[in-house]
Amino acid sequence: MSNVVLITQKIFKADSSAVFSLKTCSEDDLVCCLPAFKATICDGIVGLAPVYRTDFSLQSLAIASATTVLLINMPSRASKKKRPGKSRKENQPNGRRPRDALRNFLCDTTIFKVAFQMDRLASSLFLNYSLLVVSGKDLLSLSGDERHSVQSLMNSLGGELTLHKQHVVQLFVREESADNKPETTALQAWSAGHAAVVPHVQQKLEKIPSISTEAIEERILTIIAHAVRNTASLNALKPLRVKNEIQQHSARQGGELTVVSQRYKTRLMRTAGHQTVEITTSEADGSKRVIQAKVSGTKGRQAMISLKGTLEQNARLHSVETIGRSPPTLAEALKTTVLLHALQRQISFSNHPFIQTMWESKGGISWRKTEKLRTPAPLYYPPRGLNASQEKAVNAILSDKEKSRVVLIQGPPGTGKTTVIAAAVTSITSSSDQENTLWLVAQSNVAVKNIAEKLASVDFLDFKILVAKEFHFDWHEHLYTKIEPNLIRSDEFVADGVVTERLLQGSRVILCTLSMLSNDRISAFSSLVPLQTVIFDEASQIEIGDYLPMLIRYRPTISKLVFIGDNKQLAPYGASDITGLGSIFEKLHLTSRAIFLDTQYRMPTPIGSFISARVYKNKLKSKHPIFDPACCRFVDVSNGAEEAKGRSWQNVREASVAIKVARQLLAAGKSFRIITPYDPQRSLLENKLKDAKLPWEDKCFNIDAFQGNEDDYIVISLVRSEKMGFLREMRRVNVMLTRCKKGMVICANRRFVEGKAAQSLVGQLAASLGHETWVGANDVLTKGVQPFR
Repeated sequence: MSNVVLITQKIFKADSSAVFSLKTCSEDDLVCCLPAFKATICDGIVGLAPVYRTDFSLQSLAIASATTVLLINMPSRASKKKRPGKSRKENQPNGRRPRDALRNFLCDTTIFKVAFQMDRLASSLFLNYSLLVVSGKDLLSLSGDERHSVQSLMNSLGGELTLHKQHVVQLFVREESADNKPETTALQAWSAGHAAVVPHVQQKLEKIPSISTEAIEERILTIIAHAVRNTASLNALKPLRVKNEIQQHSARQGGELTVVSQRYKTRLMRTAGHQTVEITTSEADGSKRVIQAKVSGTKGRQAMISLKGTLEQNARLHSVETIGRSPPTLAEALKTTVLLHALQRQISFSNHPFIQTMWESKGGISWRKTEKLRTPAPLYYPPRGLNASQEKAVNAILSDKEKSRVVLIQGPPGTGKTTVIAAAVTSITSSSDQENTLWLVAQSNVAVKNIAEKLASVDFLDFKILVAKEFHFDWHEHLYTKIEPNLIRSDEFVADGVVTERLLQGSRVILCTLSMLSNDRISAFSSLVPLQTVIFDEASQIEIGDYLPMLIRYRPTISKLVFIGDNKQLAPYGASDITGLGSIFEKLHLTSRAIFLDTQYRMPTPIGSFISARVYKNKLKSKHPIFDPACCRFVDVSNGAEEAKGRSWQNVREASVAIKVARQLLAAGKSFRIITPYDPQRSLLENKLKDAKLPWEDKCFNIDAFQGNEDDYIVISLVRSEKMGFLREMRRVNVMLTRCKKGMVICANRRFVEGKAAQSLVGQLAASLGHETWVGANDVLTKGVQPFR
């Protein structure tokens, strides 16, 4: 055990001179340390505070009484010992081993354990060390849904009037990070325990359900714990600094500044929690000055900024950056709440047939009467005939068999996933059962819009799209031109059933994003058009835990779930950084019976055949009139070099070549898009189009934002010239190479493609097409050679 350290707390005003001791020990010392620590507990309450490693495994645990904090350094490797059985005796071994001593302490029913985020701590204890918790209290539950705000911390500690706010903010600015000093973790644990004995906090805390993981089935606890950890890990991936791309002109008035955001992804949003805005100005004398600020409000692209300082009249805005992670979205907050309530046993995942089917491979699912499937609809799709695999997929969606309660459809690029959705819609709405309803849901607004346009293209217009005002107004109104009458924006949502009925105009088909299903304000729509059959497009991009709020909230009405996606295309965000994070397409008991759409109609045959052989084990057939290998050309940008741009990359020379190709395509009257794997390159390409006075809106895309999209011609800027980077990610490269309908031009360094990248999908494509596929960049730039035909 280490030496004892004395700490004076500066959090609570009433006990400003309170001192406690900090003792640090390893897990091996617990047999001796814990009994001594327990002797210091006088009120039956201890505060807990964890320290997590970067993967959110538990690194250390602080346990605090009123006078003593014991900081336990946990081993880096979790015990392989199986979880104890359910009986009380099995859960309380003889205590002679260190892990048993901690297990007994955590399961002691006479001691209440209080932590600010007990849901996260209980999950980590279980996942890493097979340890359970009894009588755990989550302090942030006192603040309702606003768990991540500074105000929620103040409330859970007893209220702002009783606290030194600046010390509270300083104590929790890094939450429970491994960057914290032992004294910080100790003070977090002590503060939790101290708050729990403040009379008005204690009264409220007694009404909060306890977390007792000992009482939850292991299979259910495993689902919950993994979902909790993935949620925390995804939040940690949010950037700590975002450079907000703004237009240079701005309006100033006193201490207020109004700026116009240029790009939706980097737009300024109202600051919350620990977030601030840093405005860097270029002064008249050439110096730089940083001013702290907050965003007080937004209206479309406009953001109103309150300055904590003065802005010189002649100063020019150099940059605007948001500092601090963005707060949870509505969907993220609801997911956290659902998981917390599951741990508190306010809601149950047990015997939920859809959760059982999606997460577990065992059979024998019991479906309730309320989950009775409606009358099956016959296939009806007048626009054109379906191929055999599409017909099989649609029939599975329409089936009333229990084995088709959950349907997976794998759709490689260009195989008609939206056609399958459209055929399901026309079939269900034309059936004799006029009470059938259908919700079409996707991860992104653009994917929802694509589905809507497909329905409109086959003359089906009896649907409504629910879209957030923040996405639509002043940003993406142009995307909805063809389907504007079908749009219902979030500022039109009301609780009044009569008004909502008028907005729906009798539609039984509703389109929205998955996050929209977490919005309480759509309850009027779900009451009139209950969620029965729900089809998820882009399902391979949705982390499986993200379905849990929807499964709980709409359990009374849901009767069928359909997941359409492709686990050979983009994975859920964060999958490359977080072990075990995946979509429903990673559940082998479901993918083993997924329906495979086997014919692609988008890509010219040479590209389609290559993708089939290298990605889909020759199972993907091509039906396309273009057979000429010249449909795909490579431009050798031999003097192009990858350059670091922050944490990303760009290639200036390659961008110039791509713009030249774009100019040629535009002159030839050909429709095209430019795509690239890196955001700085996308911005560079867009700016070069502007400088060249060429059409630039909706022309340049990051690959990750372009799945589900296509164009006649695709120009690719590979960027990489030395390191493999994204080329190691086969799923992203597959998306990149499968967007064109007529032709594709890849700007790249030939030496790199045929050398280090020879075994990548791009390198193999170049090799399969042969030397004649290459053309020199100088020939394109100076001699007017056109790489396409």
